[in-house]
Amino acid sequence: MPTDFDDSSHLRDRQARSLRSRAARKRMQQMVGLLLLLVGYVCLAVPAETPSEWLLLRVVGGFVLLFVGFAVAIGPTVTALLGHHD
Repeated sequence: MPTDFDDSSHLRDRQARSLRSRAARKRMQQMVGLLLLLVGYVCLAVPAETPSEWLLLRVVGGFVLLFVGFAVAIGPTVTALLGHHD
């Protein structure tokens, strides 16, 4: 039968794993957001010889990717500043 000491040690280990996985998830979310930002900037880099029918699609797609990438990358920072922790 486990003692109280064993239970508290197990609980601390579980909390430490939870904090590490949460931090890793936040880092991964920030990396995905930065990647989306990069792809958005690449989409906005329209060469002069781009056909006009693709121009609007690339520009709109680039701005959408920039917006989504910014929201995904900045999300963990905003939640940390506002104090909303899961």
